[in-house]
Amino acid sequence: MLIGKFLPVVPETLSRFKYAKVSIPIAVLIWLMIYPMMMKVDVAGVKDVGRNPTELYVTWIANWLIKPFSMFGIAAFFFYVVFSAFIPPELAKQYLAGAVISWRLSSSVPPRRWCW
Repeated sequence: MLIGKFLPVVPETLSRFKYAKVSIPIAVLIWLMIYPMMMKVDVAGVKDVGRNPTELYVTWIANWLIKPFSMFGIAAFFFYVVFSAFIPPELAKQYLAGAVISWRLSSSVPPRRWCW
């Protein structure tokens, strides 16, 4: 936020790097965030998930029933309360949508059993 507020040329420059309406810098950062998790997946462990699906159920409950609402609540608190002096309400609404979308990225983590 501080870079965008005090050095607006940085986000303006980065926003020029797009392909098919996708921000290349954001795509690279997301790939760098997810790549280490992909390297830890134990493919042999995936086939055994049906024997004890409890871990899978816990992962689904956490990712789809707990995390979206907690992410929405935490992000709304920060965007509308803590940073309300710096962020206009319309922009806070867009940031909130981005926070909820970024929750989805972190929800693709496999159960711990699949990893080393």
